[in-house]
Amino acid sequence: MTDDILEGSALKHHVTSSMGQFFFDQAERFSDRICQIDTRLNKKETYSDVKQRSVRAALALQNRGVISEDVVVLCTKLTLDNVVPIVASFFLGAKLANLDPSLSVRQTTHLLSLVSPKIIFVEEESLGLIEESLAFANLKAEIVVFGKSSKYSTFSEFVKPQENENKFKPTSVDIHDIAVIFFSSGTTGLPKAICHSHHSFLNVGYSFIQSGINCDVILSFTSFYWVSAMIILTTSFIVGGHRIFCGPMDAEKTFTIIDKYKVTMLFLAPILTYKLTNFDGRHSYDTSSLKHITTGGTPISATQLERISTVFNHSDILFVYGCTEAGIVSTFNPITEQVLMRTKLGSCGKAAPGMTIKIVDVSTNQTLGANQKGEVCVKSCTTMKGYYKAASTAAFDSDGFLKTGDIGYYDSDGCLYVIERLKEMFKYLSWHVVPSSIEAVLLEHPGIKEAVVFGTPKSEEEGEVPTACVILKEKGCVREEEIEEFVEKRVSDYERLRGGVIFVDELQKTPSGKLMRKEIRNNILRETTKL
Repeated sequence: MTDDILEGSALKHHVTSSMGQFFFDQAERFSDRICQIDTRLNKKETYSDVKQRSVRAALALQNRGVISEDVVVLCTKLTLDNVVPIVASFFLGAKLANLDPSLSVRQTTHLLSLVSPKIIFVEEESLGLIEESLAFANLKAEIVVFGKSSKYSTFSEFVKPQENENKFKPTSVDIHDIAVIFFSSGTTGLPKAICHSHHSFLNVGYSFIQSGINCDVILSFTSFYWVSAMIILTTSFIVGGHRIFCGPMDAEKTFTIIDKYKVTMLFLAPILTYKLTNFDGRHSYDTSSLKHITTGGTPISATQLERISTVFNHSDILFVYGCTEAGIVSTFNPITEQVLMRTKLGSCGKAAPGMTIKIVDVSTNQTLGANQKGEVCVKSCTTMKGYYKAASTAAFDSDGFLKTGDIGYYDSDGCLYVIERLKEMFKYLSWHVVPSSIEAVLLEHPGIKEAVVFGTPKSEEEGEVPTACVILKEKGCVREEEIEEFVEKRVSDYERLRGGVIFVDELQKTPSGKLMRKEIRNNILRETTKL
């Protein structure tokens, strides 16, 4: 390691195949092994089963004219079925994007407009969301429903036996073409569509495995909207392990599943760890199979990490740092870095395999050394290809490093600490909250002249809650409760103004007229503290 660069170990695996060929070959290799388990239905499926259904779905998509230039979108919670169109899309070299059913119509409309899908697979409960969003986006796409529908094709039609299905081979594509699209959190504006190639995303999976994390039996709760779910799917196919899902996270249910299915790796957001450490009945369950608990995405205190270690005394607790644009940036290797892992609880580990990290001064872009705070910048073969049909040069510096927008530092042992975000967004629970999106809604209210939104601290578990400062067009023309109700009807649940509405006569701005969100927030917090 040089004085100003953190270098991860070299990636041992050389990616030469597309995502489609990879999933096809691995499904054949592990054909008789269990691939996935839905504990709600008490049903399991082998790799061979998943491959057969995915081949049939791929042929059905092919019959509808889907090619490598097309985008296939999913909007569904985790089920045994939703992996099938994902793998089928990879088989055809089509580009895949995922939405979350909890998103609002406003958000979904924008995301669909970014990718203009040819076909959308949607759960029955979210059909209205997709229909309304397509109408607002003025887009036409074929809709396929997981469940029953008299209006649209159903998923069951896609997995019927097909002629010559046994002769199917994945479409040959350039491994540097776009394979999967994720959506950014829109920290400085509206969300962007982040593109990973076949090459970059397979390297994300191999980097995760090389970090020493046991992926034989994985329990997670995130939908495929999140990059973590796609990483888990890929890593399970690398090792021939299986994924377990069970619906919304519940402490008793989680302990039961770990005990019954001998889970080896649990992935969950920091906020969810509190449910486990606060569960009084935890002593009744055997969790000795659980080798690794992986968490990340939001800060977590050293105290909570110690609590998790106490409850799961057989497990290594890994606080991982990553971003959608680059995959896993840093983590401790539980096999080789045991001492550091236990003595540096605030750290998110060392540079991941294949990753190069530098810290730069946010004003001068000068590369900094140990224990100097600046923006975290990364370079790796796991880094995104760019944004879908949009310029991405601003996301990189002149040396080709991705600018993460996170502020951090590394110590003399090369352990990385991420301490705050340069960007203006914040997190409530495990959700990114984008102030400008809520501000746009507020400005639709006829009584509001100006508005700014920021996060105010709620609790260690919840993070920050959305709070609004507004200037009314006419003093007293609207009450706080009316504004909160107006916003609630137009945003997702996590974007509600749980921090309240504060009426002011003026809002601080820069000379160019931009709202000074950070200064406004700090002033409000100072005034609140005085009360």
